[in-house]
Amino acid sequence: MIEDLPWEEFAGDPDTYIEKLEEKEDGLQKDLYKVRQELRLMRQLKKHKDTAEEWRRNGIPDQRQPMEDEDSDMAAPNAQGQTRKDRIREIMRQDAQRLWKAGSMAEALGVPTKSKSVRVTMDELVRSGELVKHPGSNYQYAAGIRQSS
Repeated sequence: MIEDLPWEEFAGDPDTYIEKLEEKEDGLQKDLYKVRQELRLMRQLKKHKDTAEEWRRNGIPDQRQPMEDEDSDMAAPNAQGQTRKDRIREIMRQDAQRLWKAGSMAEALGVPTKSKSVRVTMDELVRSGELVKHPGSNYQYAAGIRQSS
C-alpha cells in the first residue's frame, strides 16, 4: 500500500494512512485468528481420525493402569507413614539454616529423577509458610530464619 503511493501524498497526510493501515491490520488479525481456529480444528480432526484408524487395525487398547511409583509418593504415605511433605520438613529441620535446591532435595529423598515434582511440593510448603524461597530458587526452613533473626 505505502510502496504504491507517491512520497508527497503519503507525507502530506500521514494520519489518514495510519488509520487505514490500522484498519487493515485489524482485518488481517481477524483473518489470522479464523485461520488458526480452523487449523486447530483440522489438527484435532486428523488426530481423532488417526486414532480411529489405528483402533481399526489393532483393536481398542486396554485401559491404562497407573504406575505404582509414578508421583504416588507425593501425597501418599511411604512405608514409615510419611508423605513427601513430611520427609522434606524432616530433612530441612535437621539443618534449618541450610539453603536447598529442589534437585538436591530430590537426591536427599532418593528420587533424583523427580526434581520437578519435589520443587512443586516445596513451593506448596512455601505458600503454607513452612519454607521460604530465596532468590535463585533456594529454599530454607522458615523456622530457621525466625531463630536466626
